[in-house]
Amino acid sequence: MRDAVLRAGQQQALRHFNHKVGPDVPPWTRLVDYIRYVVQAPGTKALCREGGCGVCTVVATVPDRESPGHNKTFSVQACQAMLYACAGWKIETIEGLGNRYTGYHPIQKALHGFYGTQCGFCSPGMIMTMYGQTKGSEPLTSAKVEASLDGNICRCTGYRPILDAFKSMTVDADPTLKERLVDIEEAYNGVCEKNGTDGCGGCKGKEGGRCKKRVMDFLPLNPGKVQISFGSVHWFRPTNIHGMYSILRNIGTEEKYRIVVGNTGQGVFKNDGPYSAYISTDGIEELYITSVGVPLQLGANVSLTRAMELFHHMAKTQPRYSYLEVLANHWQVVANVAVRNTGSWAGNLMLKHAHQGFQSDIFLTLLAAKAELTIGSAEDASTTHMSLEHFLRTDMFKKVILSVTLPPALHNTKLRTFKITPRAVNAHAYVNACFRMEVDPTDNFKVTHKPSILLGGINPNFIHATETENFLMGRRLNDQATVVEAAEILGREVQPDNHPQDASPAYRRSLSQALLYKTIVGFLANKVNPKLASAGPNIERPLSSGRQEFDMDREAWPVGEPLPKLESATQISGEATYLDDIPYLPSELHGALVQTTHANAKISHVDASEALRLKDVVTFVKAADIPGKNSFVVTAGVYPDPVFVEERSKYAGQPVGLIVARDRDTAVRAAQMVVVSYEDVKKPVLTIEQALAEGGRDEIVTFAVTGTVEPAVLGDPEGQLEIAPHRLKGNLTQGSQYHLNMEPFATRVVPIEDGYDVYCTTQWPTETQATVAQVLGITANSINMSVRRIGGGYGAKISRQNVLAAAAAVAARSLQQPVRVVTDLNTNMTLAGWRDSYYATYDVGFEDTGKLTSLIVDLYSDAGHVSNESPVGFLASVIQNCYFIPNLQYRPHIVNTDTAANTWCRTPGHVNAIGTMENILDHIASYLKKDPLEVRQLNLITPGVPRLLASSHEQTPIKDVILPLLLEKANFVQRKAEVEEFNRSNRWKKRGIAVMPEYYGFDYPSVFRYGLQVSIYAHDGTVAITHGGIEMGQGINTKVAQVAAYTLGIPLAQVVVKASETTVAANSTVTSGSFGSDLCAHGVRKASLALKERMDVEKEKIKKDTGKEPTWLELVQHCFSHDVDLCERYWTAAKEHPPRYDIWAACCLEVEVDVLTGIYMIRRADVIEDAGRSMNPFVDVGQVEGAFIMGLGLFTSEKLKFDPSTGQKLSNGTWEYKPPTALDIPADLRVTLLPNAKQPYGVLGSKATGEPPLCLSYAVVSALRQAITAFRAENGDDSWFQMDTPLTVEAVQRLCGANPQMFKLG
Repeated sequence: MRDAVLRAGQQQALRHFNHKVGPDVPPWTRLVDYIRYVVQAPGTKALCREGGCGVCTVVATVPDRESPGHNKTFSVQACQAMLYACAGWKIETIEGLGNRYTGYHPIQKALHGFYGTQCGFCSPGMIMTMYGQTKGSEPLTSAKVEASLDGNICRCTGYRPILDAFKSMTVDADPTLKERLVDIEEAYNGVCEKNGTDGCGGCKGKEGGRCKKRVMDFLPLNPGKVQISFGSVHWFRPTNIHGMYSILRNIGTEEKYRIVVGNTGQGVFKNDGPYSAYISTDGIEELYITSVGVPLQLGANVSLTRAMELFHHMAKTQPRYSYLEVLANHWQVVANVAVRNTGSWAGNLMLKHAHQGFQSDIFLTLLAAKAELTIGSAEDASTTHMSLEHFLRTDMFKKVILSVTLPPALHNTKLRTFKITPRAVNAHAYVNACFRMEVDPTDNFKVTHKPSILLGGINPNFIHATETENFLMGRRLNDQATVVEAAEILGREVQPDNHPQDASPAYRRSLSQALLYKTIVGFLANKVNPKLASAGPNIERPLSSGRQEFDMDREAWPVGEPLPKLESATQISGEATYLDDIPYLPSELHGALVQTTHANAKISHVDASEALRLKDVVTFVKAADIPGKNSFVVTAGVYPDPVFVEERSKYAGQPVGLIVARDRDTAVRAAQMVVVSYEDVKKPVLTIEQALAEGGRDEIVTFAVTGTVEPAVLGDPEGQLEIAPHRLKGNLTQGSQYHLNMEPFATRVVPIEDGYDVYCTTQWPTETQATVAQVLGITANSINMSVRRIGGGYGAKISRQNVLAAAAAVAARSLQQPVRVVTDLNTNMTLAGWRDSYYATYDVGFEDTGKLTSLIVDLYSDAGHVSNESPVGFLASVIQNCYFIPNLQYRPHIVNTDTAANTWCRTPGHVNAIGTMENILDHIASYLKKDPLEVRQLNLITPGVPRLLASSHEQTPIKDVILPLLLEKANFVQRKAEVEEFNRSNRWKKRGIAVMPEYYGFDYPSVFRYGLQVSIYAHDGTVAITHGGIEMGQGINTKVAQVAAYTLGIPLAQVVVKASETTVAANSTVTSGSFGSDLCAHGVRKASLALKERMDVEKEKIKKDTGKEPTWLELVQHCFSHDVDLCERYWTAAKEHPPRYDIWAACCLEVEVDVLTGIYMIRRADVIEDAGRSMNPFVDVGQVEGAFIMGLGLFTSEKLKFDPSTGQKLSNGTWEYKPPTALDIPADLRVTLLPNAKQPYGVLGSKATGEPPLCLSYAVVSALRQAITAFRAENGDDSWFQMDTPLTVEAVQRLCGANPQMFKLG
């Protein structure tokens, strides 16, 4: 095989290589693995391996097959690209753009300067996606920036700063963004940095900082015809059609082969294969041919991106091809940019052919276009022309798609297509649909030819709505009775199948009817009643924007100074090291977990014999091999939780054992070969409601404060309920949420002379250290732990990662070799529990005004199979939020289900308790027909009133300061009136606007203690800090460095923060709940003050002796020479914790809902939080935005689904689990840190920001309730209705309750 070029960073010099890959590399190898583990360019990350997260994005330059002698450059997802298919390509990774030695690329500078990184794991992929966009022929616009991030996920930032950073570089950038970009560029001065020197000087040109010495204009030689064998697996690269036919003819009838273009389908159907032959069509130029004329013809290898370009061109230049604009717009929401760049339309059709239940947008839209396929047969080299439906019925063994022909449309052809999805982009459809009709507008839109009504997502056999098509033939669309009857016929003939991972059959049937109505209204346009016209168009999302406001208090800078995170520069260049970026040792082995596939079943037999026969497999480690205790719980809970299951599977996904092999690919393949057999399989209990119905699975929790199981009581709730003027009962279910830490669980255990070096993605090194000691039966002092950073945590890595640490440790001990275990996303999601789900029941009494008199609440938490980490017992004070409830009873319950043990997740329990209270107030407002904000304001807490299990407040600024400021900034009164007018004027789209206040008590639990040390180096006066907290994106290192610099009176540049480890920071507790940032900053302040105090004594001596103020370095060296200790260790003892404080916040949020589909958009969100005197406004605004968007995902698109028969999580990857993307955040997001908020508590007057904003996201539920209520009330029902979360698109549409009898035209 000829060369493939990969651009990679090597140590301090950037080098370029031609990589020759041969039969020693398996043909199924992915580009991402080669880049990371052979080229050793770890800036390119790996997570989902489905093409759904974007962390693996690189940029490829390839020959342009349509234009010989020319190249084209685009972004590629390296987890999908097969290595051999990249022959002849030039690959650029993040290392090639810039770094601290050679200078940074403008895109890197922008992301750094706009504070667009937090944990940093997604940052290289974001940058490479945008870099690929700059390589296109069209100018970079703000709209293009937004559209291009459809395949990149970020959990930390909430996307807003990333969008601003990239938009600042566009031709149509907002002036304020451009000004900020200029400031950022000036800060860099266009100079390369090489440890403080001028570097190579190659980035000082007009290219905006790009290093001219790095530019490569060549491609490797065309590899030509290739055939490589790896055992019994073969890779072929023919150079013409007949060469491919020859290969196919030689394939046996029992062999399975794969034709490779972009290989993007593997992200959808991961279990296809294994294959005995791969045939790359990259070298077959005939398959890239396009014929731009009448008719339009596209070769089979034409990518979706290129096809869309041609569609736009034809629509603009050929009137009878104007319908192609509809196809181009539809294909824009197929997968994501990187997938569309490499994936071919023909490959998508072959996916549909192999999996006929696949909701292929390409198939449906080409069918609507009346396209014709040309199929080639390898047997006799003949070609056949056929329709797409005929294609589905054709045996394609040894046949290939050669091209597609799209004919011009008839006059008066109207085409409308839909893709209704769980989120805005990069999601497969609930239902996709195409409606094509030839109509006569002069004859009341009479349907002159048989229409095409095509629906996907119904069942594998459904394509045409034939009965509805026949009914509409010859009828007039402006006849209301015709429309209603057509919708009813459609509802009868659409019979959706019923699978647990899919939307309900009722929704898909209703959606099909709604889409028909939307189509007809759209076709009729101004012929329908203006109020009804809103049925036609989809909700159009404007270009998003953001605004951030905070005080610029220079009094204590660098504390209070808005600065990018310390780690940001290394994150944007790919130099930041995460666990799996650590180079392998020569003897290092790799592990892959074997997991159960049934919950609540006895394991009868585990057969690893086939796996152990696989070449390079070393061993299979199981429970019997554990020398110590088979539990990864030490102090993180009171009940054991096994590392490996012993007798009975507690949940589907529980580890059975660990396959250990010489490379990761072999370990993963071998783990899939292990056969686990079951007996006594019971139907799993998967929800709180199921557990309560079965009985014996719930317990009342012992209160952390009182130590009893008696309910927490304030006043006389039962007595006051009996005499309350009004009384309501209700319940609420709030679903789970996956943490989505972008860096997956990973661990590495290295045997050393006196024990083990353990590396783990942990938020709690002390617990991980203790777990390994417990499992191995050895002492803690023989285990050394060091954590530089982790790529996101949110609570997921408090305890669950210790399963991997324990498993790897057992293997390393057994084999006396280093063992590394890194999960993929699927394993990560199924191995561990998530945020616990909640079920609440309430009984509330209130006055005519809506003022609360009494409330009894029972809150049930789903702990999973073992009750170790439920926060429900801590929520008695939280349930009150910022309201006064004079008589209150709270009873917490824990429920056990046959699922993975759930764990802490950002604002654990707080968000659910506060959501319960907000739901209760919405219920009261609905019952009394009052404004929900009025009810909230009436019940706001005031100083001095009693609180359940909490002290009275001295101040309550929510009512007099924060809410008035929010209502003013949000222009609430005017916008509320506009919402009401919009709802009166639009039948089929509704808006809602909600305001939500919040109180978040910040107490420092006594268990949160950290060891730390501040060290000053005599050589040059620089300062190093190590502390027991963990940097995971929240900015803990930046804040402690700012505090040290301020306290010591030195520039921030002289302070660095080292990795956390278990010697100086021995016994430190978990970093979570924002306590780590506060207390480590507090401890560094104390240690720095102690250093300063003894150094000041020497300073006074110097001044007295010399009459001069010494420089910092002079003072440091004097202290050193006079035996003054320049190191100070501090332990943040509970008795020395700073005083507790209160956090107040509020949100105003507006939504718009398409009633017919359930699709909704968050039009605007205004958030105000009291951050005190922010230690770093950039960090704190980033925390507010990231937490808020994470909460929006919790309450909207992030739905957990199980297989009800096995208990397996079906939401186990990016294909089925949908967190928000950059196109799902509020179109207008405005964040304000409360001005003039100095206060004496916290660290230097600051307050935590990482948790409270997530709770504010419940405002989206209240706003959606108002929008849904507006439609229901218009139809005569303004009563209260159940609204459990998450409120998916499906849930919103079902709650609206539209039906065909409402489908009016006039």
